[in-house]
Amino acid sequence: MKRDLLQLHFETPISDAISRIRFAPHSNNLLISSWDSSLRLYDVDASVLRVEAHSEASLLDCCFQDDDSVAFSAASDGLIRRYDLHSGIIDTVGSHDDIATCIGYSNETYQLITSGFDKKLLFWDTRAEKASSCLRSLSTEVNCMSVSAFNLTVGAGASVHVYDLRKSEKPIQSKEPYNGTQLRCVSSIPYAKGFAVGSVDGRVALQISYSSSSNDIGYIFRCHPKSKDAKHHFASVNDIAFSPLVSGTFVTSDNEGHVIMWDAGSRKRLAELPTYPNSIASMSYNHVGQLLAVASSHTYQEANEIEGPPQVFIHNVDSFETRSVSSASKRLPQFFLSSPCLLVGKCDLNMSDEEHHFEAKGDAGASKTFPQQAGTIRKNGYIVIKNRPCKVVEVSTSKTGKHGHAKCHFVGIDIFTGKKLEDIVPSSHNCDVPHVNRIDYQLIDISEDGFVSLLTDNGGTKDDLKLPSDDNLLSQIKDGFAEGKDLVVSVMSAMGEEQINALKDIGPK
Repeated sequence: MKRDLLQLHFETPISDAISRIRFAPHSNNLLISSWDSSLRLYDVDASVLRVEAHSEASLLDCCFQDDDSVAFSAASDGLIRRYDLHSGIIDTVGSHDDIATCIGYSNETYQLITSGFDKKLLFWDTRAEKASSCLRSLSTEVNCMSVSAFNLTVGAGASVHVYDLRKSEKPIQSKEPYNGTQLRCVSSIPYAKGFAVGSVDGRVALQISYSSSSNDIGYIFRCHPKSKDAKHHFASVNDIAFSPLVSGTFVTSDNEGHVIMWDAGSRKRLAELPTYPNSIASMSYNHVGQLLAVASSHTYQEANEIEGPPQVFIHNVDSFETRSVSSASKRLPQFFLSSPCLLVGKCDLNMSDEEHHFEAKGDAGASKTFPQQAGTIRKNGYIVIKNRPCKVVEVSTSKTGKHGHAKCHFVGIDIFTGKKLEDIVPSSHNCDVPHVNRIDYQLIDISEDGFVSLLTDNGGTKDDLKLPSDDNLLSQIKDGFAEGKDLVVSVMSAMGEEQINALKDIGPK
């Protein structure tokens, strides 16, 4: 099956990473924000760049007001800017105390919502002559944000917080979809209550509530199946976009250039676009779901990303996708293009009814490590340094430059050997973080060769661990066992290693 494909061309190329692309609410004008400090407005129908507005700071996000002639941006200098796209006037709405990262607009409440590294959500009333802000403080930085009608969905660290903008004093829902794994993107559902959340390890969590509770949807799936060696494919899910044309259809994109279309109701992969030349930084459907814009650009997440010229592609979505969706999915009015976009290339979509990509359980596969952005790792957390699992004992960050290339200096202690290790990583890049577990066992016996026998929860024994090498802990275990005390040892495990690291005395036997 073929799809029309338009590649946008700019007289002045975008010289740095694209941070966000958004179609206008009522037209085929595409807004593009970039780390090169420019906001661009591209008329897709006419294939013309209408506006190019420069600033002094990198732009990390952008959005339209309901009027297609007004746009906003969030920037690395903390400023929130308003653009009159007709007159060319740029105003400052306000500012955050640190880098402003996310921005969205609700036409229903006339609010502009912004977030930043200052751990604040700011709600700006755009009807006022001088926009006023209402503050909500969070415990961690906001990674991602999505606004749809009265719904505000915020991803902060590993948690999702959902707000009703009519009563935004506190979230109406908070949860951790992946038990501690960092979130990368969120997307509110445009035609129902709910959201989709993408993680840095390649999983998507869906929660959709329709008017009839019998049609509610909720599950977690991994965007790529296991490979032949039975290992999961880990690539950060960078963006999720729901089609306004067909309810239940959405696309995901990742840090390896993949864009995949899914049907939420039937839990099937519908189509996969050919791999793009770079990471996918952002995606956007136009207001009637006929066009899908895809930004192929590095994102400053991974050290091995190709920092080549960013590109924006426009896909013409025809009626085939409406016929591909499960009949169980709810339908919205269907629209069709009367004429194709300017065709500069063809794009094959690989159709598949494979269902093995989806896993209804919350645990979609285990790994020794998971990726986490360096700038979000804190003291007393964990990190992998020189292929060793370490506890972070010190973090220092250099001053952020124009393009956000701050450096994080980590000092860690190997959780098994106690050796001090250090590493320096750009704050926007991902680090490996080990999955660290602790389990308590009752000590049953100590063998002559130094192995211990531990009682498991199911009544069996665990006999593959030796006594710890730490002299103080070793003597406590031996002395307590010799005195006939009832001892419980804590076993720490990470990256395929296990070691006794603590002791509890629960009294005489």
